[in-house]
Amino acid sequence: MPPIINGLIFGLIFLFAIGPAFFALIQTSIQQGLKKAIFLAVGISLSDVLYVTIVLLGMAKALETDDVKFWIGIFGVVMLMVYGVYSWLKPVKVHTDSTPTNDSSSARQLVKGFFLNGLNPFIVVSWVTWVSAVAINFDYQFNQQLQFFGGMLIMILSMDVGKAFVAHRLKHLVNERFVKRMNRTVAVILVFFSFQIIYFLITNY
Repeated sequence: MPPIINGLIFGLIFLFAIGPAFFALIQTSIQQGLKKAIFLAVGISLSDVLYVTIVLLGMAKALETDDVKFWIGIFGVVMLMVYGVYSWLKPVKVHTDSTPTNDSSSARQLVKGFFLNGLNPFIVVSWVTWVSAVAINFDYQFNQQLQFFGGMLIMILSMDVGKAFVAHRLKHLVNERFVKRMNRTVAVILVFFSFQIIYFLITNY
C-alpha cells in the first residue's frame, strides 16, 4: 500500500482525539464562525507540521531533552491558563453570517491554534513516538516517510475542519445561555489540562 494511503488511514486514529485544541475549535466555530475555526485548525496543523519536520530531520533528541520539554510545558500551562480565564470572563457572542469579520482576527486564530497545540508537551511526545514507531515498523525511505506523515497530517486537518463544520451547522440550536455555559465549561477543561501538564512536569522533571 502506498505510504500516503497508509498515512491517511492512520490519521483516522485522531478522529476521537480530545484535547484543549479540540474544545477551542468547537467553541470558535460556534461563536465566531466557520472561517475563523478553519484558520484555527490550520494553525493547529502548522504546529504538527513543524514538529513532524523537526523529528524527521533528525532533531528528535533535541525535543526529547528535559529542558526543552520543561519549558514547552511551562509556556503551555501559561497559554492554557490565560485562555481559560479569558473564556470564563469573555462576553457572550454568537456569530451570524451577517456579523462582519476581518483578516486580522482570522490571523489571530491561526496564531492561537499554532501555540495552543504547539505548546502542549504531550503533542511533542506524541509525534516523537509516532515517527519512532513508523521507523521501526515500516521499511520507509525518507521520501516515503514524508508521504506517510503528509497523508496523516492531511487527514488530521480534514477531520478538524469537519468537526468545525459540524459545530457550525449546529449553531442554530444554541442560545446565549448555552454559549455562556459552553465558555465556562471550556474554561474549566483548559484549566484542567493545564494542571495535567503541571502534574506531568512535576512527576517527570
